[in-house]
Amino acid sequence: MAITERLRARALRASAVVTLLRLALAATFVLTLFVTQSSTASAATACKSSGYACTLDGYNATTMNDSWAAKYYGSDTKDGIGTPPHNCTLFAAWMLAHNGLPDPGHPWGYADQWGLTLASETNQTPAVGAIAWYDGPGMGHVAYVARVDWSNRTVFLVSDNYAVDSDGYTSSTWAPFTEPTGYIHLHDLSAPLPLAARRIRRVS
Repeated sequence: MAITERLRARALRASAVVTLLRLALAATFVLTLFVTQSSTASAATACKSSGYACTLDGYNATTMNDSWAAKYYGSDTKDGIGTPPHNCTLFAAWMLAHNGLPDPGHPWGYADQWGLTLASETNQTPAVGAIAWYDGPGMGHVAYVARVDWSNRTVFLVSDNYAVDSDGYTSSTWAPFTEPTGYIHLHDLSAPLPLAARRIRRVS
């Protein structure tokens, strides 16, 4: 009888340890997700600027040429993006390169073509570091996903914008998950929450 009780006590202790490990894993994931999202965007307020006040990580008319992004989307290869130059595809590609994506070896087309060219990497789930893709109007648009708010299902989008009726502008704003046509996942900084949640359930 005493042996049975000792075995039962050991089983309870082992169960408690497993539960604590699961809770610690979940807490670590949430903290990592929060820190990643918070440090990615320098602000979470709407912004519009004819210069580069609304962009991230030092992107401007000088630094935009510091990566492979300029080879495919820079002012030296594309006409008519204004002075100073503004181009949504250039900024999106620059952010991907800045975050560590290697040179893909080719462009992905105009903004409206990105989600088609990269169809296997595109879905409806946002993530920090992903590219929000719009297939229209006109030649479409791409923007960088700097933050994701799962509580109200909105994304904080940062972009550089070419506009035919102006010299262009940079902008940042919150938008509903459903506003972009899709999200392109080439070099996310955090896993989309549903995917990460599934990983935690598998570990549990």
